[in-house]
Amino acid sequence: MAMLAFPMVTHASFIGQDVNATYYYPDTSTPYPFAEFVPPSFTVGAGVETVGNVEDVTFINVDFAANTISLTFDTVLINPTWNSTSFNGVVFTMAAPHGILGATVDGSSTFVGFDNSDVTFNANQIFLNWQGLSYVDGTVLNLSFDFKPNPVPETGTFTAFGIALAGLAFARSRKRN
Repeated sequence: MAMLAFPMVTHASFIGQDVNATYYYPDTSTPYPFAEFVPPSFTVGAGVETVGNVEDVTFINVDFAANTISLTFDTVLINPTWNSTSFNGVVFTMAAPHGILGATVDGSSTFVGFDNSDVTFNANQIFLNWQGLSYVDGTVLNLSFDFKPNPVPETGTFTAFGIALAGLAFARSRKRN
């Protein structure tokens, strides 16, 4: 019963977030003119949200879930390597702060050399920097994210409020009798 009296803590997630995807090269100030995402802006939901096209030779399928991002690289090139510069990769910009505390490259990833240090973020952006790394057709990058707790009143809070009101009504009706 005490649990009903206090709001439960839920965690933020990517679901429902409005996101914009942009490819940057050779730094995070320069959008790369030979790459685009279709659609460039999307709301995270079920399935692949967007597909990046880099120079018409590499396509990046991007699928967000509640606390993960999965990228699959499809390329016609044989063992290509991303140019080594200060930044060569994608930036996801959220319309609202995302509340990310940390990011981890999942063990199921096949993007050799891409590690946790290649994922950075600020209040509303996620940066994936694969500069200098090689990949092949079918390479997969799976990332997991930890979010700040986001206190939101849940059903338990409203149930407790309803029980309290019912109790007051019952007590009031007993006083009249």
